[in-house]
Amino acid sequence: MKVTLKYFGQLVDVMGNHEETREISSNNSNELLEQMKQNNPIGHIPFQLAINDKLIDQKAAKKLNDGDVIALLPPYAGG
Repeated sequence: MKVTLKYFGQLVDVMGNHEETREISSNNSNELLEQMKQNNPIGHIPFQLAINDKLIDQKAAKKLNDGDVIALLPPYAGG
């Protein structure tokens, strides 16, 4: 299935872009995050996960569907 991954803050620097469409084999959000942490140095960066503009609990394995938009949102700073 294809999903769109969006990165913000320092995740843009680590991932090298703001957004990408990727073919994934993961069935749920936990599998995807585990694969991403194994293949990219993002494990030290705190972030929230949003799927289709809704924040989700990263401890719950949310089923992923073709066409989902997944955003990795680090803590906001500034004022």
